[in-house]
Amino acid sequence: MPELAEVEVVRRNLVDWWEGRAASEVRLLDEDLPKESAPEQFVDALRHVVTEIRRRGKYLICAFADASSVVFHFRMTGKIIRCASPDVDYARAGWRVDETGWLVFKDQRRLGEARVFEAGEIDEYAPLQRMGPEPEDVTLQHLRDHCSDRRMLKTALLDQSIVAGVGNIAVSELFWRLQFAPGVKCGELTDEQMQALIEEMPRYFNEIIDFSMADEIRYIEEAGAASEKSPFQVYGREGEECPRCFDTIEKIRVGGRSSYFCRRCQR
Repeated sequence: MPELAEVEVVRRNLVDWWEGRAASEVRLLDEDLPKESAPEQFVDALRHVVTEIRRRGKYLICAFADASSVVFHFRMTGKIIRCASPDVDYARAGWRVDETGWLVFKDQRRLGEARVFEAGEIDEYAPLQRMGPEPEDVTLQHLRDHCSDRRMLKTALLDQSIVAGVGNIAVSELFWRLQFAPGVKCGELTDEQMQALIEEMPRYFNEIIDFSMADEIRYIEEAGAASEKSPFQVYGREGEECPRCFDTIEKIRVGGRSSYFCRRCQR
């Protein structure tokens, strides 16, 4: 599932591929991709010049010269890639941005979505309005104010109204780095431990972004991904050795989600 890092990789690619250009041709291959707007509205929006491409949490926001915006949410398997043709597996939309290539919204599970907003409307879009600060902007006071002592830290971090962009993979990796137990409660951590988390979050995401930069992001469960080098120390590595203490990595469910951890060094 795309988290902050994967969406940021797509954003950086699109700045190079699309920003400052308008689509000369648009093919909407799946009319369920646009949500709460007519298919023609989505097609028309992409025909305007893109003036800015930014990310907010796990959302990709494209602003156009006519003051409209399109917000992409990739959900489980969505991504935007560059191809010679829109005729690729799992393509849901394609738009030509120059003579040599197309941008294609590819989505194997078809859960991703795009929403079109006219001038000023995006300011009222609730998921963006409710979103918490980006990891690099989080403060100790913010976490203490928004994380009750009895709440599990994992569920707090996955709450996008507390921190934007953090997902289940990131939590397993951050907890391993900081040696936090997977079920630790917010009130069980000292201010020093909370501050260590605040400092590690942007460091972790920057490392994953650097590792993942490519023309096409790859998700762990995609065909062929298992043979590629993984940037993760514990996520998806149940039964393997812990890179730090060489004990066995385990998998349990915390807050209804899978958590990978080392019992010996995450106490």
